[in-house]
Amino acid sequence: MQTQPVAIVGVHLAKKGLGGCDLKRVSRQKAKFKGLGMALKAEFNLELETEASSTGREPCVLAKFEDGTTSLILDARDLATIDGSFERFEKTLRGKLFLFF
Repeated sequence: MQTQPVAIVGVHLAKKGLGGCDLKRVSRQKAKFKGLGMALKAEFNLELETEASSTGREPCVLAKFEDGTTSLILDARDLATIDGSFERFEKTLRGKLFLFF
C-alpha cells in the first residue's frame, strides 16, 4: 500500500551553463511559483519544493511520499514541451496530478 504524497519536488540540473533549463526558468518566476505552491497546499495538501541535482535524470518533477519514496510525475520530455512557460507548466503538472492522485 502506497503512503500519502507529501510534496511535489522539481529537480533541475545543478551544473553551470544549464540555467536555461525549462524547470529552472519556471521556478525563477517566484511570485507565480509561490502562488502555485499555496494552491497545491490548499487543494492536495502538498508542499512544492525545488532542488538541484546532478544525477543525469534532470530536469524532472517527483512526488514525494510520507515513507520517503518518490515517483516520477514529469520527465525531461514533458518539461521540454513547456518551453519555459509557467502557464504550460502548471497545466501539465495539474493534469498529471489529476491522473496520479
